[in-house]
Amino acid sequence: MIQSIYQAMGANDVIISIMRLISFICIAILFSVTVYSQPKPSLLDKRINITLVDERLDESLKKIARAGGFTFSYNASLLERDIKINYQFENKTVREILDTIFKGSMQYKQRGKYIILTKASRETSTTKDVKLLSGYVIDEGTGKRLQNVSVYDPTTLASAVTDSSGYFQLEIKKPSGEDIRLAINKRDYADTLVVIPSSTSDFLNIPLRINKEKINTVMDSVTSKLKRAWFKTKEATRQAINMENISDTIYRRAQISFLPFIGSNGKLSGNVINDYSLNVHGGYSLGVRKLEIGSMFNLIRGDLGGVQFAGLFNGVFGMNRGVQFAGLANVTGDSSLGPQVAGLVNANFTSAKGLQLAGLANYTEGSSHGGMFAGLSNFTLGEQKGPHVTGLFNFATHDTGPAHLAGLFNFTAGSHHGIQVAGLFNYADEQVRGVQLAGLFNVSPKYIRGIQVAPFNFAKRVEGAQIGVVNISKSIRGIPIGLMSIVGDGYHKIEISADEVFYTNIAFRTGVRQFYNILTAGANPGTFDQDTTLWTFGYGIGTAPKISDGLSLNFDVTSNQIVHGNKIEAINLLNKFYAGVDVRLAKNLSITTGITLNAHITKLSHDDYPVLFADYSPGIFYERNLGSDHYLELWWGGKIGIRFL
Repeated sequence: MIQSIYQAMGANDVIISIMRLISFICIAILFSVTVYSQPKPSLLDKRINITLVDERLDESLKKIARAGGFTFSYNASLLERDIKINYQFENKTVREILDTIFKGSMQYKQRGKYIILTKASRETSTTKDVKLLSGYVIDEGTGKRLQNVSVYDPTTLASAVTDSSGYFQLEIKKPSGEDIRLAINKRDYADTLVVIPSSTSDFLNIPLRINKEKINTVMDSVTSKLKRAWFKTKEATRQAINMENISDTIYRRAQISFLPFIGSNGKLSGNVINDYSLNVHGGYSLGVRKLEIGSMFNLIRGDLGGVQFAGLFNGVFGMNRGVQFAGLANVTGDSSLGPQVAGLVNANFTSAKGLQLAGLANYTEGSSHGGMFAGLSNFTLGEQKGPHVTGLFNFATHDTGPAHLAGLFNFTAGSHHGIQVAGLFNYADEQVRGVQLAGLFNVSPKYIRGIQVAPFNFAKRVEGAQIGVVNISKSIRGIPIGLMSIVGDGYHKIEISADEVFYTNIAFRTGVRQFYNILTAGANPGTFDQDTTLWTFGYGIGTAPKISDGLSLNFDVTSNQIVHGNKIEAINLLNKFYAGVDVRLAKNLSITTGITLNAHITKLSHDDYPVLFADYSPGIFYERNLGSDHYLELWWGGKIGIRFL
């Protein structure tokens, strides 16, 4: 049953189905880990009610700690204890209270039952042109604090991602007095833009509203499911979350980075399309429209519209509309419309319409409508309509053309329209319309309309010609030319005959009427009772023009070596040109008779030739010394025989 399913679906479909099954299993495991490993709420997010009236700072902290059921830990020298605190907090989190009191001058983190206070790296609240914003992002409908929300300034690209309690803290460089526009994005929620007045120092509570149109259905692709499952795990990074949440495209004229997400576009690099991009070591972006240079690598999760240069590799997960140059490899996830040049490998996982040049190999998972040139091999798992040239082999699973040139072999699982040239063999599973030229053999198991040239040629049906040592086909409309041609519905004759020299001869004719091969052997019955038998073997070619349904002509040329016993000591060739008729008596039975022109060639220095004419002497009408110790005799003769098949 499994085998029948495999045959019905095809190998590629089975592999894809297995991969999908594995992917869904991984998703289920990741989801279960996510569901059952949610972190516990922190003390900083505990809500309390407290009123502070002219309280010293240290006393205020004690009251807050008692209300929250924890203990503060800090260096007393960091606090200005004489400062008077006057605030009333109702249902506020400890974090909100501390942010309001310290206004960004302190940092705090939880460890067990303690909240540890330390000095902030810099007092951003009092630094010129730097604004510190902090707050929670909550679900508008349920009031639940939202984790993994992207919060960013579209102008400066400063960004933050909310933690497990929905909290964020963000530093933004802005001229004093200028309002801040804060973008808040999360998958499945409406994109929100909040204007923050420059004068505000309040703790922010930003509501987000569910957007049902953005909610992905259960039938999303396997890739999207894996992507979202990855984002939900503990290892999810800010960069990955931003790419998931932010659907808007950010454009920048230029950027510089040292490594992915370490550069002028910061943690939002994966959401930015740049005109010009310079990556000191490597970089990551949503797209490039003009030029990108990386000393090691360039990665684009969207489309490339310009030129990429990389010392090691370029990766474009969208479409390549430009040009890629890499010391090692170029990879394109979607279609590649432009050229790719790599020291080792070019790989396209959809289709390619541009030129591919690689030191080792080119790979295209879809169709290839451009040229592929590689030092070792080219792989195309779709249709190929451009030249494939490689040092070892070309492999394609669908139709190919116009040229396959390989040092070892060409393999096409579909049809080939054009020329295939290989050092060893060519194979096209469907049909060939063109030329197959190989150093060893050509195979076209279904149909070829053109020419096969190789020592061994095989085709089921041929419209054209086969030229080789051995040609095999089931049917042919054309001519097979070679030492041996076997055509299933072609010309086949087994002949038993007698002539004036050898009274017992057998011959096998195979090929087509226009051109067939002859294997022949004969013997002189008068020598059967002697110590050594006089016999002959040879090869020839011929043609059999058809006069009518039961009558055809024969014109043969054969050459036979005459052997005395079991030794061939010198040249002793009997060459014949035969002109005769073939008269059909029944379906697989006919008789033949005709005249022969005989040319006997011997070696003058050899004097131990057997006697050919024991019963009579033919009328030799021409004799001549050919030079190089060879002698020629000509005479007329005849033949009569019976044929089968």
